[in-house]
Amino acid sequence: MSAPRLGRYELVRKIAAGGMAEIFLARQWGADGFFRDVVIKRLFRHLAEHPRQLRMFQDEARLLAALSHPNIPQVYELGHDDDYWYIAMEHVDGWTLADVWTQGAKVGAPMPLPVAIGIAMQACEALHHAHERTDRAQRALRIVHRDVTPQNLMVTREGVVKLMDFGVAQTNARKDTEVGAVRGTFSYMAPEQVRARPLDKRADVFAMGVILYELTTGARLFRGSDVQVMTQVVEEDAPPPSTRVDGYPSDLEQIVLGALHRDRARRTPSTAHIAWKLEELAQRHAMLVGSRAIARHVSQIIPTERVLEEALALVASDRPPPGGEPATEEAHVLDEEGLLEDLQLLSLPPEPSSGAIPLTTFPDPLPAVREGEISSLLATGLAAARAAVDRAASAGSDPSPSDILSLDDADESAAPVLLLSVAKKKSTHTPSPTGMKDYLRALGERVSNDDDEPR
Repeated sequence: MSAPRLGRYELVRKIAAGGMAEIFLARQWGADGFFRDVVIKRLFRHLAEHPRQLRMFQDEARLLAALSHPNIPQVYELGHDDDYWYIAMEHVDGWTLADVWTQGAKVGAPMPLPVAIGIAMQACEALHHAHERTDRAQRALRIVHRDVTPQNLMVTREGVVKLMDFGVAQTNARKDTEVGAVRGTFSYMAPEQVRARPLDKRADVFAMGVILYELTTGARLFRGSDVQVMTQVVEEDAPPPSTRVDGYPSDLEQIVLGALHRDRARRTPSTAHIAWKLEELAQRHAMLVGSRAIARHVSQIIPTERVLEEALALVASDRPPPGGEPATEEAHVLDEEGLLEDLQLLSLPPEPSSGAIPLTTFPDPLPAVREGEISSLLATGLAAARAAVDRAASAGSDPSPSDILSLDDADESAAPVLLLSVAKKKSTHTPSPTGMKDYLRALGERVSNDDDEPR
């Protein structure tokens, strides 16, 4: 039975459903086997009969199409098919920030402070882009998200944060924005938002302050029923984080409380200011707050195994067919992407509990090597080393380090080979040519293994 379709998209499975729309993982097919995974947000059919609900849905697509930022999903199409209105957008492969936090608590691995700061920085950059965006006539859109919550922030496997769901956003582009309407989630609303006052970007600043407070203290800021929460937001100042967590950094506390001023005239003026201050704090405390650190935390608390789709694979399997010949060593190809990932992982400190001592190091600084050259460079270096070993073996002598590291057998026009730096050490043990060949073979296998991690 074929999968249901919507326009030119094949609906693979339903992901979620909300008050206005349902979300599907879908697949777009093109000519000659082209395909890509997308997300389809489909407005419920009965809501299409209500002009205001339909206009909000269409405005969300137009707003997202006007934004272009790595921390905001890209919109591909606003379409209509079979009485359904839908938005086709980028597939974000990850989890909500709420899920990441909850899973960390379940496994006893609360979110490290650098990870929380890194996530907040990326979310702030996405909001700042939306706040400052202009249209094609260079008129300010003045977008206010109005619903910045942990449920509307996604964290991908690669540690990239995506700001989702602009469905209730306020903007100059929507002429009929309801005056006095309260939209959003009470626990993350600014006081002026709860009071249904006119809003600007500082309402989203307050929401980011709440999120940063909760990520760094591990406690909800506002609790209770909707009425109790609204009362706290409007009438009570946020308790300093240091009253809930001993040793809470004083400079971080200033950033959090600055974003949570009930008086928006005294509040941090923009999310760009929050991101800037967090970056300065991270530099002072030597914190790793980039996407690599975030991805590492996510992979530790949410171990996953991707579903294999052999029918859609772009690379042929190296597994021999039943009764066929096994793959030869010459057929093996070095994995450039895996090697680049290994190089990037070297910037991360080792786990405190591992006690492992690095056996090899790279020279500092690393030579500038373009991504596409890595396989050819390593292949050239390994081939030259193997040739040196073979010459020594045929002559009945042991190869010297200078023989192994030479490029006499390589093309003189080849670029320099990226070499591991090794410490010179006197030894009474003389390696045999056979042992050296085994070592080189093992080295080649280690370099080409994209699952290998630095030790």
